[in-house]
Amino acid sequence: MKTLAVIPARGGSTRLKDKNIHPLNDKPLIRWITETVVKTNLFEKVVVSTDSDKIFNTVSDLGVKRHNRPDEHATTKATVLDAMLDVMECHGWVREKYDAFAYFLPTHCPFVSESDIKKAFEILSNKKCDSVVGVAKMPEAIQLSCIMNDDNVVPIFDNLTCGMTNSKYIKEYYKPAGIYMGFWEYLLRNRNFFKGVTKGVIIPPERSVDINTIQDIKYAESLV
Repeated sequence: MKTLAVIPARGGSTRLKDKNIHPLNDKPLIRWITETVVKTNLFEKVVVSTDSDKIFNTVSDLGVKRHNRPDEHATTKATVLDAMLDVMECHGWVREKYDAFAYFLPTHCPFVSESDIKKAFEILSNKKCDSVVGVAKMPEAIQLSCIMNDDNVVPIFDNLTCGMTNSKYIKEYYKPAGIYMGFWEYLLRNRNFFKGVTKGVIIPPERSVDINTIQDIKYAESLV
């Protein structure tokens, strides 16, 4: 199965300056996932989609190609998905016929392993689904979530109002964890990874660190 892999990494970041190249255990953050993706040897081409020379230069020695991310897809309001669709639709070198497309978020899955990626690839290769995503178990019980309306506490779910706070009433919920793969034509048609049959690869807590702040970096370094 001929697959294109992309590492999206825009230059601007608000909560943690230069987040994608911030040192994590003396290695730029983006190198963690980029090295892992390259080592799998699963992809015909690995591309870094970025608007920053500084970001690309930290991984250019790994043999990856560059997609120059357009300005409209590099703002704080731009979505990663739109940037990835731009890669698929607007660039000449992508006219090579690919069967599938994958992208990996360097700040959402720096510790994802080769085996995690290979498992996702194997599931997609079996062609019994349209896409595969990495997922991580949410540590908090979202059934106990509330919002604050001025100083009023408003439960989101019925668990609190019905007294169903025992663990037997709490379902496990998951969130995406940085790995996205899907068949090329399916993605261009649906423009989403979740509108068809989507399978999940569960990423364990020690490999599903989400980096947004310096505290997240310190936590990740404690895991290393």
